[in-house]
Amino acid sequence: MKDKIDIVVLWVDGNDPNFIKEKQRVTSQKESLNADADGEQRYREYGIFQYWFRMIERHAPWVNNIYLITNGQKPSWLNLSHPKLRFISHKEFIPESYLPTFNSATIELNLHRIEGLSENFIYFNDDMYLIKDVKPSDFFKNNKPRLLAVYDALVPWSSYTNTYHNNVELIYRHFPKKQALKSSPWKFFNYRYGALILKNILLLPWGPTGYVNQHLPVPMKKSTLAHLWKIESEVLDRTSRNQFRNYGVDVNQYICQHWQIESNEFYPISKNMGESIELNQIDKLKKIFGNKKRKLLCVNDSINIDERNIILFKKLLEERYPEKSSFSAPFIFKSFNLSLD
Repeated sequence: MKDKIDIVVLWVDGNDPNFIKEKQRVTSQKESLNADADGEQRYREYGIFQYWFRMIERHAPWVNNIYLITNGQKPSWLNLSHPKLRFISHKEFIPESYLPTFNSATIELNLHRIEGLSENFIYFNDDMYLIKDVKPSDFFKNNKPRLLAVYDALVPWSSYTNTYHNNVELIYRHFPKKQALKSSPWKFFNYRYGALILKNILLLPWGPTGYVNQHLPVPMKKSTLAHLWKIESEVLDRTSRNQFRNYGVDVNQYICQHWQIESNEFYPISKNMGESIELNQIDKLKKIFGNKKRKLLCVNDSINIDERNIILFKKLLEERYPEKSSFSAPFIFKSFNLSLD
């Protein structure tokens, strides 16, 4: 492989007593936090993260290193001495003035500060998975990320829409006339987008628009994030200082994708590359796994969950990925000397 590609994945265990204690200490100093920004679903851990590593090892053995980002928490089963694993705590790369943080946007916007991280990397949340074999060319071509350049109307469907607005506002300050679409229309009206091309056609007369977000693992460039800090430091600093999500003022890592698109530094990706579902839609999983085109999956958490869906999800993963990966620490049997005195 010519250019190294790392993976970055965020993980948190909301059941950890130390985590709960620290979070309660910080929240006690806040006036109010809504359930969407600070609900249990933001920090839940279902005991399935080991399957994430099994899937990476099976489907992407070419990956250079895996950077596991936590607030210092370590999965008890993890083989920390694995040669491809880089265990990184927040304090190792996020400026002290932003810590402690419970805002994923703060973590995402500072990923370029991770020492040793490759220029090209793939960003995962811990609810995003590889379900088929993938190649480096599925994510990067000629050193540029593969992205879905499909515009979308900005509809206020939730408080999270405010962050989308903030992202778009930042991008359009620098690209007000959609120059990339005009200079490379084939990237925006590409057969890989299927029927989604209609969105770009219908939104042509519009001014600022949002972008279709599939909520899947995404290729990123470290230099793009560093550049955004140089030209929009005030905005990124303001987000990074929010210890919890603040949809009214935050931006997030999607600005990197949007920047790549509007600067015409990308190649199209198929809309069929992956699929995102809610945990309460677990009945769709077998069909998704059986779809030969689907290589990426996100099983998104929600405020209200049925424990039976978690059990079914674990069962399905165990059936498909029963063998432990080399990222799991070997079981050590401790012997004891028993005295019959």
